[in-house]
Parts: sequence; C-alpha cells; structure tokens
Amino acid sequence: MNEAMARELSPGAARAAADVTAAPTRRRAWVDVFRGLLIAHMALDHASLMFNSGRGAEELAAGAAPIADNLAQFLTRFTGVPVAPAFFFMAGFMVALTSFGRESRGVAAGEVTRRLLVRGLVLIAVDTVIMGLPRAGMGFYSFMALSCIGVGVIALALLRNVSAKILLAVALAVLFLHPLLEVSSLPVALRAILYEPVRTGVFRSMYPVIPWVAIMIVGFVAGRRVARDGGAPSTGLWTLLALASFALFLVVRLSGGYGNAYDYESVASTQFWTFAKYPPDLAFLSFSFGCIFLALALLPALMRGTTPRLLRPFEIFGRVPFFFYVVHFYVLGTAAALLRTRYGLPETYLIWLLLLVAMAWPCAWYYRLKSKRPNFVTRYF
Repeated sequence: MNEAMARELSPGAARAAADVTAAPTRRRAWVDVFRGLLIAHMALDHASLMFNSGRGAEELAAGAAPIADNLAQFLTRFTGVPVAPAFFFMAGFMVALTSFGRESRGVAAGEVTRRLLVRGLVLIAVDTVIMGLPRAGMGFYSFMALSCIGVGVIALALLRNVSAKILLAVALAVLFLHPLLEVSSLPVALRAILYEPVRTGVFRSMYPVIPWVAIMIVGFVAGRRVARDGGAPSTGLWTLLALASFALFLVVRLSGGYGNAYDYESVASTQFWTFAKYPPDLAFLSFSFGCIFLALALLPALMRGTTPRLLRPFEIFGRVPFFFYVVHFYVLGTAAALLRTRYGLPETYLIWLLLLVAMAWPCAWYYRLKSKRPNFVTRYF
C-alpha cells in the first residue's frame, strides 16, 4: 500500500512532502506517522462506505452481527477495528503533549485551559456546521466523531490536573462496566449523546460520549506519562500493555459471555473476529488497545533518526489530521454525487489510493501555512 502510494505521488506533491518532512521541527515524527496511518485507513472505510457495493452493515451492538460477502470484504473492515479507538486515544494523547509543552514554555495554566476549551468548541461547531450541512440537507442532525472528541477535549481541559491514577481508574471502570448501562428511559437525543447509538430519525449518533471519551482519558494519561518521561514511550511498558490487552481480549472472547455483543460458532470463523463498535463491546476495546499499545512500542523504535521514506506521506497527513478529515469527506462526497455508482472492492481501493494521492499536496500546503501564518483558524483547524 505504502509503495503504491509513494509511486503515485506527483512530482509536485513529492517535492512538497520532502520539503515538509525534511524541515527541522520539534514535533514527534512517530506521533504524526501514527495519526497519519490512522486517518488514511479511516479514509479507506469512508471510501468503502460511499462506493463499495459489498460493504457490510454497521456493527451495532443492539442488532445482529454483520456478515461479509467474502474474506476480502471482511479483512477490509476488520483491519480498521482499532482505527477509531486509536483516533480517540491519540486525541487525548495530544491534549496531554500540547498542554505539557505549553506549560513548560511558560504559558499560564489558565491560558492552556482556555485554548483547550476553544478547541473543543471548534470541533463541535465544525461537526455541526461544516460537516453537518450535507446531513441537514437530508433532514437530520448527527452527533458524530468530531463532536464527541470536542466534548472529550472540553472534559480534559477541566480535568487535566486530576491525578492520573484517578482518571485512569474512572476511565477503565467506564470501559469495563458500560455494557451494564440502561438508558432506554431517557429522551432520544440524550440517549444518542450519552451512550446509545441512534441511526434513524432527526437526531442521530454513532459516537456517544460515555465509552468514547473514556478512551480519550486513557490516551491523555498515556500522553502525560510520555511527556513527563522526556518524549519517548517506554518500549517495554507498552509491549507489556499490548500483551495484557490481547490476553484480556482472548479471555473475553473465548468466554463468549460478558463483554461480547455477538456470539460465534468457531474460533476459526470470521464470527470470532467480529465485534460490536456501536457502542464498543469489551472484545472490540481490548483488541483495539492491544493494537494501540503495540504501535506505541514499535513506531518510536522504527523511526529513530529519520522517518522512513514510505512513511513520509503519512507523516504529512498526521500533521494536519483535522484538515484531512474534513476535506476528504467533501472530496469523497462530491465524487459520489457525480459518479452515482457503486463498485466492487478493487475499484474502491483504487478510489482510496487516488484520494490519498490527491490529499498529499493540500495537506503539505496547509501544514506550511499553519507554520508560517499562525492565526485563529490555523491554530484550531
């Protein structure tokens, strides 16, 4: 995938990528690469959503487990299992890194809190207005990922000085116990925002705050540890946490009881590897955290010194993930409106690769703009 993308880069985009990634910076390149890999795979899922005729149903805990048409369709969806949790985890992680960095440069704690509050409100506003316009045209409002992350950023702005032990204990309790929640007596809008995904009606939600903001809090605790340890995660610690998470996954999934939204007939079947995402069941969460911690262990070790050439496009995407997220939706949406056709999986992958190539230069340009002309828009978008 990476080689194909690197070959497809136009000379202008390749030069832009080289200029941006070669520039001296205090940024942690492995963080940008990780975020870039996440949002690139997220773009694959969104391309599949709009163009893939064989894409399966969403993994709603309240419904039946989706069944893929074939193994390739299953793997396309399965490889994206840790993407959304990792995206939320890294959102909390970055709140910790940026907050610690600003305070270490002498920025007042109150100003750091203010900036975080503004950022959270900007995320909610963009999701409501810019991302919400197409939804409004279809007659509904949807509380989606950006809104949920915005709520999480606001929560972290207010809670960031709370002890890491308390934050982690509360977050883990929420993640382990949230399947016990019963919110059916609440108004639909409140259910949608707090816990229960709603897919029909005028008020919808896929990312309710109770489970997903808890993931952000875990990321915040991890990011705070990395910041205070000097900027590099402990390979041994994250490897141990990855193994513990995968072990928990096996215990949960093999038991087939609490924490599993879906049953399975055989460990060797794709049913065993199908988990609920909306809201995330414990099997989904434990597997995802295993992948997240494994990435935290491997990427910094892989990227000591310079960023490998094949990872440089993802470093660009990861430097401006908010920009990528908003723009790529409109690019895909415009293409879908013009083509009005669904395709097979090979064509979907081709559309995805073309999308990544098309996004390379704009992302490099926008990062340069953010660096050279900081203002309210470039600071928060």
